Amino acid sequence: MVLPAYWWLLALVIVFQGAFFIRIGVLRMHRKKVQPLARPATAMLFASGAAGLVYGLVQSDPLFFLGQTCLLFIYHVLRKKNDDGTE
Repeated sequence: MVLPAYWWLLALVIVFQGAFFIRIGVLRMHRKKVQPLARPATAMLFASGAAGLVYGLVQSDPLFFLGQTCLLFIYHVLRKKNDDGTE
């Protein structure tokens, strides 16, 4: 099996976004309220989304690029909502 070019960008995206969603899943299974992310964790999630955008561009994969764009848009809307104090 040959790894694609810039495989490390894809690995970064998978690890950080996977950890984010696993965290939510585990808390939901235990029926605990999901707390807002700390600023460093938020920065890591944004960085992984940006890495996904770069990977999509480098690999000329429009579907991957579109998916990461949608993720970052949702992240922006939720972040703005939390910064305004509304939920």
